[in-house]
Amino acid sequence: MNSTTSTMPGEQVTLETASAEFQAGVTAVLRSWSAFRTAVESGWGGAASKEKAEFLRTHIFECFDYKKSKPSVDVYELEDNLAIYLEEEFSVVLEDDSEKQVAEVIWKMFEMCGRGDFSLSRQIINSSRTCHSEKIVVQTHGELDDDSDEDMETNAQNASEMMTPDDFLFGAPTKSQSRSGPPPRQLGEPEPEKPLPEVDEDGFTMVPPKKGKK
Repeated sequence: MNSTTSTMPGEQVTLETASAEFQAGVTAVLRSWSAFRTAVESGWGGAASKEKAEFLRTHIFECFDYKKSKPSVDVYELEDNLAIYLEEEFSVVLEDDSEKQVAEVIWKMFEMCGRGDFSLSRQIINSSRTCHSEKIVVQTHGELDDDSDEDMETNAQNASEMMTPDDFLFGAPTKSQSRSGPPPRQLGEPEPEKPLPEVDEDGFTMVPPKKGKK
């Protein structure tokens, strides 16, 4: 990719600007990914949950580097990597195909930022800031109307300064981070069934002894 890319006649965008806009958008996408956010904030990846979140984001940055001729993974590989990472590191089996949407948005955003078009990344950033607790659905086809474009420009001005790669995704990782209580179920997994009562050879139900009594 060239060191600069045109956006409008007479306007040039540097690789540094494109990278900052793209990485800020990736940060917003990961923060808005409900399954990922729940897994990290609930500590399903153990004491290192936040560190694992940061590692995933860093890995995405390295895969999508404008200094390279092309990304090191395609959109399908990214989708698979996201699903595998959540399953292996957070014991989360995705059943809502959210990893597909996340991968497609990241890929589309990389292409657009590379052309100097930051409309999608800033839309995601603005949505993440105003609706952080809700699932973000990003429209990647068609054009934004004039009013939406103006509002987005106002709310997401200097997006790379508001949400930068230096910001932690879900707070600073701490070595003392721990999770109390029983291990959580995987996303989409039903409540565990109660054990069936034991029956002896004569067909009588065996009653387990009560704790605390001899």
